[in-house]
Amino acid sequence: MIMLNKKIVGGVLAFILVLVFYAVYQKTDQKPAVVFLDVGQGDSQLIILPGDVQILVDAGPSNRISAKLAAYLPFYDKDIELAILTHPHMDHLNGFVSVFRDYNVKNFIFSGANYESKLYADFLKILESEGSSVYTARVGDIVNYNSQPILKIISPAQVLLGQSFKNIHDSVIVSELNFGHKKFLLTGDADEVLDRKLMALNLLGDVDVLKVGHHGSQTATPMELLRAVRPEEAVIQVGNNSYGHPTQTVLDRLAEFGVKIFRNDEVGDVIYK
Repeated sequence: MIMLNKKIVGGVLAFILVLVFYAVYQKTDQKPAVVFLDVGQGDSQLIILPGDVQILVDAGPSNRISAKLAAYLPFYDKDIELAILTHPHMDHLNGFVSVFRDYNVKNFIFSGANYESKLYADFLKILESEGSSVYTARVGDIVNYNSQPILKIISPAQVLLGQSFKNIHDSVIVSELNFGHKKFLLTGDADEVLDRKLMALNLLGDVDVLKVGHHGSQTATPMELLRAVRPEEAVIQVGNNSYGHPTQTVLDRLAEFGVKIFRNDEVGDVIYK
């Protein structure tokens, strides 16, 4: 079993996390954006805020993420204010190795769930040595920017530190992002079991953009989820793969609801400004 050093989680388990970022002044003309980065068969979303503030959700499967970040961040900005790991599978985790090498990650959120993986064990050592403020996610955690809530954690329902799962996808961090006039549902690799749990708890509402769960796997994004969130657009983070992602089943479901689909393997980075 992988044991997490208590120093990593910083003693915040009994408290609702509220991270507050302030843009003191605008250093560049960098425009706010939400970018679904084309990192191949994996997930990574970059949220760019005024004042050289960035939030990175997942980092994809490789060091490709570093070149992607360099294309969007000013050359002098080596700080990432907040990074989130939705779950410890390689296609979401592995890129963080190069992110920590090339950038100073100030704050880090993960589920803390136990996962038997050498890659994950090695990553936890890197995380501890990085010196980031590290928090375990649970429903109700909020990230504020300029005194306004911008990102809300809606899963997991409780702190999962050290817990084991038969299916690690049941521990995925799901969040709702409010950006400009759009609302995004960032689902990571949430499968149907977690989707239905969130619906049963009435944690899902209308969104403008759905980050399709698990790269368009047929085990995710049930019809009931689409009825609950009613997205106008969907982003599928997918690259060349042998899994059959995205499945025709999910593409048909989205088409039935009239959802406009953007895929990284077809259009590259998907950018909302």
